[in-house]
Amino acid sequence: MADIELNWPLDLRPQEQSFYIRTLSTKFENPLTGQVQVLERDAARWVTKLSLVRSELDSRRLDALLAALRGSVGHVFVPDFRRASAKGSLAGNPQLVSGTANTLTVNGFTPDAEGVLRAGDLIQTSPGRSHITLQDVDADNTGAASVAIAPRLREAVTVGPLITDDCRVRMRLVDDDAAENATDNRRLSSFDLELIEVLPQ
Repeated sequence: MADIELNWPLDLRPQEQSFYIRTLSTKFENPLTGQVQVLERDAARWVTKLSLVRSELDSRRLDALLAALRGSVGHVFVPDFRRASAKGSLAGNPQLVSGTANTLTVNGFTPDAEGVLRAGDLIQTSPGRSHITLQDVDADNTGAASVAIAPRLREAVTVGPLITDDCRVRMRLVDDDAAENATDNRRLSSFDLELIEVLPQ
C-alpha cells in the first residue's frame, strides 16, 4: 500500500468526468467460421477521466495535490460526482451484513419496502472500494435484500451501516505527466487527468 493517501476535494468538481468500469476481455476468432469466443479476465476496475479548468488559486491547489501524489506512486480517493447519493429510498436502517463475488447481503430495510436501492446506485463496501448496483432492489418480508453489484468484491466488506453517500474509489494516476497543464493569458489552467483503481495485492 502506498504511504501517500489523499482525498479528492469535493469543491474541485470537474467540468467533465467519465467514471466507468473497464473490463478486460480476450477475443479469439475462428478464421474458418468467423465465430468469436470471448473470455473475461479477472481484472475489471474503475477508471475515471477528469477535465478541469481553474483559476489561479484552484490551479495551485491542483498542482499541489498532483505533486503530492508523485505520479503513479500515491493513491487518491476519488468520488463519482454524478452519484453523490443513492436514488433508492433506503427505507429503514440498512446494514451491510456480508458479501461474496458479485452479491451483497443487506438487512435492516423496512420489510417489503420497494425500491430501497436503484440500478446505478453506488455502495461503498470498505474504504476505497465502491460498487454499482446492477438492478432495482426491493426488501423481502424480513427487511433483507440481496444486491447484485459490479465489479466483484476483492476484499472483505466492512460490516455496518450501508454507505451510499460520497462513495469513493482508491485510485492512482495513469500517467506520470498528469501534472502538465496549459495556462492561458487569463491565468486559467486546464487539467486532463486519467486515474485507475488500485486493486488489492
